[in-house]
Amino acid sequence: MKGFLIVNKPAGITSFDAVKKVKTILREKKIGHVGTLDPFAEGVLILALGRYTKLFFLFDDMPKEYIAVGVFGESRDTDDINGNILKVSDKKNILSFSELENIIKKNFYGNIIQKPPIYSAKRINGQRAYNMARENIDFEIKSVNVCVNEIELLEYDYPFFKIKTSVSKGTYIRAIIRDIGEITGNFAYTKELHRTAIGNFTIDKALDLNDISNKNILSFFDMFENIDKKIIENENYIKQIFCGNTKMIENINFKNKYLALTDKENNLIALIEKENINKKNKNIFAFINS
Repeated sequence: MKGFLIVNKPAGITSFDAVKKVKTILREKKIGHVGTLDPFAEGVLILALGRYTKLFFLFDDMPKEYIAVGVFGESRDTDDINGNILKVSDKKNILSFSELENIIKKNFYGNIIQKPPIYSAKRINGQRAYNMARENIDFEIKSVNVCVNEIELLEYDYPFFKIKTSVSKGTYIRAIIRDIGEITGNFAYTKELHRTAIGNFTIDKALDLNDISNKNILSFFDMFENIDKKIIENENYIKQIFCGNTKMIENINFKNKYLALTDKENNLIALIEKENINKKNKNIFAFINS
């Protein structure tokens, strides 16, 4: 079995739990997911089945869109509603809508430096940060450069505020909410988090876990219908490609970042990635033999 699923992860379960349920429904052992959603969060979770788990890199550059509700007045160790309260603000710095909007746009748009939450999946010396945090181990998380493509203040009624944002891979919305609290002098944590899109894969295309069946599995070209492709008709060439011999197709030229090689039935054989469009092609193959 191979393919993709776009699911709507409900709040209250982990991304791993969602994958586990789909494995049971489809009776497929090899399933992975793109971009972990926190247990309290809900929304778009893309799953890859079988050998298509080799293709997660195709989603790396896709922006992720979120709608989040923050709460002023407290900081929490997880930066979300499930965490323990660390600090409570001793003052109500109630800003106007325009004041808060200006602060958000000034400090959280474009390339920013962000410190991930200590309760995150970041690896510290080989260990997950959230496991170390739970065990009360002292450690430091390094700040990282991330990109906020869009950010908008949708609603604001102190202490609650709602934002909509589109961000690059590795950006934590919980950290944005936390830092909005720090900058305004109020403290803040994330009450609700909804991922509404990964690239063009939007929430309206997502299936509830209880509605999933084999009929819902999407093919490679269902997901990437605009990708360039070339048909390999020679069966001997196809066998050689699956064995790792790519000499017969090393001189294929293509303009875009990826080229899909297919057989006559439109089955994906391999994916070629152009390392640098301004240099000679360096082909990297992800073989998808079924």
